[in-house]
Amino acid sequence: MLAMPLAAAGVGFTGIVCLLVGLWMLMSYTSLLLVEVYQHNPANMGLGTVAKKYLGPAGQIVTGLSMLLLMYALTTAYIGGAGVLISDSLSSWWGVKISPSTAIILFTVVGGAVVTIGTHSVDFINRILFTAKTIFMVIMIFVMLPHAEAVNLSTMPIEKGLVLAAIPVIFTSFGFHGSVPSLVNYMNGDVRKLRMIFITGSAIPLVAYILWQIATLGSIPSNTFLGILAQESGLNGLLTAVRDVVANPRVNLAVSLFMDLALATSFLGVALGLFDYLADLFKRSNRFIGRIQTSLLTFVPPLLCALFYSSFVQALTYAAVALSVLALIIPALLTMRVRKVEAKGGYRVKGGTPVLTLILLCGVAVIAIQFSIVAGFLPNVG
Repeated sequence: MLAMPLAAAGVGFTGIVCLLVGLWMLMSYTSLLLVEVYQHNPANMGLGTVAKKYLGPAGQIVTGLSMLLLMYALTTAYIGGAGVLISDSLSSWWGVKISPSTAIILFTVVGGAVVTIGTHSVDFINRILFTAKTIFMVIMIFVMLPHAEAVNLSTMPIEKGLVLAAIPVIFTSFGFHGSVPSLVNYMNGDVRKLRMIFITGSAIPLVAYILWQIATLGSIPSNTFLGILAQESGLNGLLTAVRDVVANPRVNLAVSLFMDLALATSFLGVALGLFDYLADLFKRSNRFIGRIQTSLLTFVPPLLCALFYSSFVQALTYAAVALSVLALIIPALLTMRVRKVEAKGGYRVKGGTPVLTLILLCGVAVIAIQFSIVAGFLPNVG
């Protein structure tokens, strides 16, 4: 949500809304494909194990590498971004001076402890944080919307390539597929509840994303966003731009808290999925010692990366490569295979082989776009 205005700077409001709606439909559909697959398997079976069952060892390896790359990249992005924002917030509002590196470590320790305790603790704390975030978001959007101008929303991209270049970052906005196995297990494989969770659960942020785009793209000129990208000031630059718009100390505090909570809730969801996946991959026990071992595997690598790699937007962009495999290619291949080998009956997502083939092509397209960005054929929005 925080990287989105930066990625959308040269896309324009109309383009970003079309991307959001289209990618939401695509990602919601593939999450339902995973529900269809999981109904034939134990709810506590990891995605890598499911891939091995239907796609063989090669499928398990590809799924495992994609899951690790995606989860680690996202966790790195959220840890690094949270460190920057927490350091800035403490300095601006309470006069406490700590370095971003120290803030990164503190955030990782506290957030990691919550995840290590278990899914129920993440669920409980995330409900509280999400409620607070929603309140601050409503306040912020309510204050910023009067500053929105039609001329800003009607601005079109300077380069057509910027629309394609923004896709990897926007794509990760609905990248909840790494947490699907955890949710399936948490809901004991209840197909009806899982369908409702994935459709409504992804539709809620879609609405929030669109309102957020109206507030930010409408009130902040595109030249300001492009300046943030050119100076590589990232989230601090965005925070400064928003503060300049609202120019109210109390509202500025709400803005800072909203951004902090946005990263915290995203971090908890992704970290939980990574934790459960690593526990399944390395067969760690669910007892105290086993969970501590899994916690070290989960948080030490992204912590080290966050301390030495500072680009929040770039980390999200690279995560799109792994997500395209995990959320598009793997679900389509699994569904094709399940429909051949499993008995007919039960829940089945509408759409046959042509639709599944189209999803595979979408996954290949996202990967091609990302490699085009790395190679310099497309502009880099990060």
